[in-house]
Amino acid sequence: MSAKKRVKVRKRAPRRAPAVTSGRPLLSLAMMVKDEEDFLADALRSARGWCDELVVVDTGSTDRTVEIARDLGAQVSFFPWCDSFSKARNETLKRATGRYVAILDADERFVGRHPEAIRPHLRPGPQHPYEALSVQVTNTRLDGSPISSFFSVRFFANDGHLGYSGRVHNRFGALKPGAPKVSVTKYLGLEVVHLGYDPDLYALRKKAARSLPLIEATVREEPDNLHYRYYLGREYLLLARVDDAIAVLEPTARALLKAPGSGPLAETVTTLTQAYEAAGGHPEQALKLGQAALAHAPTHPDVWFGVARALAALGHADPAAQAAERALAALGQVHDAQVQLGHRRWEAHELLGKLYWQLQRFPDAYRHDLATLEGKPADAPGWPVLLNSLCALAIELGDGERVAPLLERLLAHPEAPLGMFFFQLQRVAGAEGAEAARRMLQDAAARHPRVTADAEYAPWAQRLGVT
Repeated sequence: MSAKKRVKVRKRAPRRAPAVTSGRPLLSLAMMVKDEEDFLADALRSARGWCDELVVVDTGSTDRTVEIARDLGAQVSFFPWCDSFSKARNETLKRATGRYVAILDADERFVGRHPEAIRPHLRPGPQHPYEALSVQVTNTRLDGSPISSFFSVRFFANDGHLGYSGRVHNRFGALKPGAPKVSVTKYLGLEVVHLGYDPDLYALRKKAARSLPLIEATVREEPDNLHYRYYLGREYLLLARVDDAIAVLEPTARALLKAPGSGPLAETVTTLTQAYEAAGGHPEQALKLGQAALAHAPTHPDVWFGVARALAALGHADPAAQAAERALAALGQVHDAQVQLGHRRWEAHELLGKLYWQLQRFPDAYRHDLATLEGKPADAPGWPVLLNSLCALAIELGDGERVAPLLERLLAHPEAPLGMFFFQLQRVAGAEGAEAARRMLQDAAARHPRVTADAEYAPWAQRLGVT
């Protein structure tokens, strides 16, 4: 992995670790690794200085991972890989000496202005030791753009009562059967950025080659484990095995609808809806599924957005717009389940712009198109349609302040149609005269040569005397 493609994390001078008041340190970073030379340094730096010790357990690296860990002050030990992420992760807990542990993977990093502020919160509460702190984890592409977010337990007492189970996608909880349920408190002063689901990186590192067989084995052994059936369907979709994803996720969704709370309902429904779209649509199935899920997840943004997309695909513009508005409104709430729309809200705005255009609610369409313009990535599809719509609405609604810059963006896009430029040229010729229109045409042609190739250019050039 080229270093140029890595997310740049602002480096600060290492903080001095707070004084330890007993023979045992307060907080240990516990990390398992294998062949992580491209990412490990930033992960360790994000914890160094406010964690009292950095514990790295290597499961078989053949690159510079161990050297990098030692150079950054980590205590490195070794544990042979045994096809179980939970056994390896629990081993990191055994080798950490802190009263509390912080959990981080090498392709993650802690982010926060004052990460050390979590330390006073690491003290026994009324349900000790069955209590933990969770922080928001944001799945992020290598260019820094977010994909989705969720809350995950990352801090808990290291006294042998708590740990992980499952070969892959470890489940956190009490290690002994019959133990009390762990009380989890959200801590909002610290976040984790996770790079592992960047599509290019995921393919390059061949993570599926390691995790997919373990997920499939777990599902074979525990066919009623709805969490792992969801993980399996999601993995198939990541690998573009769309039919396999649907085959796994459809019965999983049905089971979750019959037994809410037994697994990740909102995530399963969202992933299945995406699989339907990848398979060519299936809006009827997606709508039925989403509406059923809303009975159990009535405020989940992704579920509402899936319903909106299905209604729009079926031609029901007004209820689709209402559902998309509900999706945006739901983003203001804190959700335990994973949420994708919060980092792609421009998609909801773009859908609403199209729907309100169909409904001839042009001021609303313009408002959402402008919101789309602010958040839509440059490499996302649909720019020609968006720019054309924005120019048309700015002209018709008399937003003179934005007409010129929007037309400039339209002209600069190589695939955007030029009809709205020539429409505005006609308006300028009628309102301000031929000389103003001539200057407008000459200026546009000089900066954007594609203007002269348009079929409307020659008649206008002749009419205005442009040579």
